[in-house]
Order: sequence, then C-alpha cells, then structure tokens
Amino acid sequence: MIAYKLKIAFLVLFGLLLISNCQKKNEEAAAEIEELEYADQEGWNSKVISSKNGVIGATINYGHMQRFKKRKIVELDGGIIVDFYNEKGIHTSNLISERGRLDEATNNIEAFGNVVVVSDTGITLKTERLRWDNSIEKIVSNDFVTIITADQDTFFGNGFESDQNLENWHIISFSGKTSRGLDLNFQLEKRKGKSDSININSKLETVPKDTSSIIQ
Repeated sequence: MIAYKLKIAFLVLFGLLLISNCQKKNEEAAAEIEELEYADQEGWNSKVISSKNGVIGATINYGHMQRFKKRKIVELDGGIIVDFYNEKGIHTSNLISERGRLDEATNNIEAFGNVVVVSDTGITLKTERLRWDNSIEKIVSNDFVTIITADQDTFFGNGFESDQNLENWHIISFSGKTSRGLDLNFQLEKRKGKSDSININSKLETVPKDTSSIIQ
C-alpha cells in the first residue's frame, strides 16, 4: 500500500514537473516571438530626400527600404545610389553601393558592399564600407580604401577621412603607386581648396516612383 502511494506521488510530481517545463518553453517561445521586429514601413524602387531650409542635401535612391521607427533606422538594399549636394544645392558627388543604412537619430549614413564614390572634380574612392558622420560632416572608413585622382594617380591604404567633395582627404595607413610608377609608403594627407560639407540634419521625405511607403 505504501509503495502504491509512493508510486502515485511520484507520477503526480513527474506530471507537475512536465507541465511546468512545457509552460516555461511556451513562455520562452512567446518571448522570442515578441522580440521579432517587423518594419513599420516598407518600399521599393523609390528615393529618400534629405533637405534643410528647402535646400537638398542628399538624395538616396534604393531598390528596397525598411523603416524601423522604434530604432529610428532605415535599412536599404537592392542597390542604392546617393547624390550629395553642398549648402548651395550644387551637386558635389555620387555614391553607389549594394546596401545602406540611415540613422534617423543622428542622420548618419552607412554604405556597405562594393562602395564607389565619385566626386564632380574627378576623384574616385573605392571601399567595402564607409560612413557619413554627420557630427563632424566627414566621410569616414576604417576599411581598405583605394583613391584614384583626376590625374589617374592611385593611392591605397587602411582608414580614410574626407569631406564630401573628396577634396580634403586623409588616408591613415598609406601605401600606393602612382600612374607614373612611383612607389609610396608613407602617411599621406592632402589639403586643397575650401571643403564643402553636407548637412544631413534635415527633414526627410520620399518621392515614390513605383510603390513605396512614405517616410515622414
């Protein structure tokens, strides 16, 4: 009789433990579902316009866009094209990349994957990742970069900082070879002309082409 009661008690205890474990797993699964984040807005084949006081600072054309209001992040993929303008609304440079990200809290722009920037003065920058840092109004990269000047001199190295025109640029760790066959292995800093800086701290709007959610 005692053995029977112990057996019943054991089965009841085992059942309670099993139910408790199932409830815990269900709660964990529910928490994981709650943590999944879905885009508040989504669009295709359109563009974001950044402007200040009626003057365009930059336009971002994208293949696909997702906006996450909680994180204040706009994710861009499907290929992006960014055109930069100075404070007078004059076009200064063009950027293309595979993907990008706009931080609406800081107005920083990041570009990823086969990034190419071409200035209207004829300078080309190539890298895999760069960032427009709105706080210092500079193009910044910690990755390997290649610079091709208007005279077809080629410089390359790791770490880069420049104004939006690519007129005032600096390679941190430099090693390169010019088109005239000169080997260079020193830190390079180039300074010429007055720098124009983009101000992305602005009102954002979208201009739809096909189908796109509106960013306000």
